[in-house]
Amino acid sequence: MLFSPSILRSFLTVLGLCTQANAASLQTVPNWGDNPSGIAQMQIYVPDKLSAKPPIILGLHPCGGTGQQYYGMTKLPSYADRLGFILIYPSTTKETRCWDCHSNVTLIHDGGGDSTGLVNMVKYTLKKYNGDPTKVFAVGGSSGAMMTNVLAATYPDVFNAGASWSGVPAGCWYGSPISTPTSPDVSCPMGKKTYNAQQWGDIARNCYPGYQGNRTRMLIAHGTQDFAVVYSLLAQQLAQWSNVLNVSFIKNITNTPVQSWTDMVYGDGTKLHGYSIQGGGHIPPFQEETVLKFFGLM
Repeated sequence: MLFSPSILRSFLTVLGLCTQANAASLQTVPNWGDNPSGIAQMQIYVPDKLSAKPPIILGLHPCGGTGQQYYGMTKLPSYADRLGFILIYPSTTKETRCWDCHSNVTLIHDGGGDSTGLVNMVKYTLKKYNGDPTKVFAVGGSSGAMMTNVLAATYPDVFNAGASWSGVPAGCWYGSPISTPTSPDVSCPMGKKTYNAQQWGDIARNCYPGYQGNRTRMLIAHGTQDFAVVYSLLAQQLAQWSNVLNVSFIKNITNTPVQSWTDMVYGDGTKLHGYSIQGGGHIPPFQEETVLKFFGLM
C-alpha cells in the first residue's frame, strides 16, 4: 500500500509525538553531592513536561529492595507525567538493603547519616531543575516509611509532607545496633516501645534541636494484619505527629479512600491523617491520588 507524501508526513509526525510523549525514563545520577553514609545509588524520573518550579517526591524502598523496584511499586511516575513533578529513587545496599533509622548520625539534623545523603539528593535536584523548595515530599514503604518519619523529624525545613506505609515513629529504632528484621533488638517493629505522645513528640523534636519553623505534615497508613511491623505502630506514629503538629483526633471516615480503609482525621485534615486498613498486611496498596491531594499536588 502506498501513501501520499502528505499522509506519510502526518503519520511520521504523530509517531514522533508518541515517541516523545513516552521518552522519560528512570536515569542514574552519578554524583549528587556529599554522600557521607555511602548510599549506593540515586536514580531520578524527570517527565518530559515539567511544571514551572517542579515539586519533588523522594521515594524510599523497603528492606531488601532498590530504587528501581520502588519505582515500579506505585503509579507515581504516570502522575508525574500528568502533573510535572520529579521523582527521586535512591538505593541502599547496607544492612540487607534497609535504611539506617537507628544511628546517632541519621537521627540528627546534618549528622552525616543516610538522612543527610538523601537530603543532598533533594538539594541537587532542586538546584538542577529549578525545583520548588516549598514542595518537597517523601514517601516510602516499610523501611522506606521508617526513613520517611526520620526525614520528617530531622529535616522539617526540607520536607513539606510525608507518606508512611507500614512505618514506625521517628527515633523508634534508636538503641538498636541495626534497623533491619535481622537485628538482635526488634523491640521497635514489634511495638514494644510504648511512649506517650509527649515523649514521642520530644524524640522527634530532638532530631533537630532548637528548630522553630514549620513541621512536616504526615499521612500514615497501616494494615491491621501487619505482623512484620505491627499494627499498634500506627497509633504510635499518630501519637508522635499529633503532638509535634499540635492537632487532635477529630473523626473517623469509614471506607475511605477505598473499601475497608478508615481515614482517621486530625485537626482540619491539612496536617495529619491516619489510615487503618482492615485485614491489610505489610505495605498496603499505595493510594496515589489520596497522597497527592494531601501533598497539594492535585
